[in-house]
Amino acid sequence: METELKSHIAENLRKHRVLRGYTQEYIAEYLGKRDYTAYSRYEQGRSNLKMEDAIKLANLYEVDVQELISVTPSVSSFTENPRKNSGSVSILVDLDGSSNTLESNINKLKRINDLLAKQEI
Repeated sequence: METELKSHIAENLRKHRVLRGYTQEYIAEYLGKRDYTAYSRYEQGRSNLKMEDAIKLANLYEVDVQELISVTPSVSSFTENPRKNSGSVSILVDLDGSSNTLESNINKLKRINDLLAKQEI
């Protein structure tokens, strides 16, 4: 796999994992890896992402496989603000009235805000 493509895939995998609050250890276990380093190499761009793992991760993250392997990083829950270079995104959040859902969405928004502050998205 081309180095630049591996780098984009690595970035996409990391962003999806971080946005959902998963650890590398959790993802490695989910994929059936013996330890987290096998998954860590995907996020470092040191190993080629296996199609079987891409499909499992796409299912976990509820995205198309194409979104994980795209050269243009994106996260499906983001909708870019029409004001270009504004440094902001618009996000649609579903609430059902439960405090667990509210707390989960607040944590997700905090992680997204941290990534924005670091200019990683």
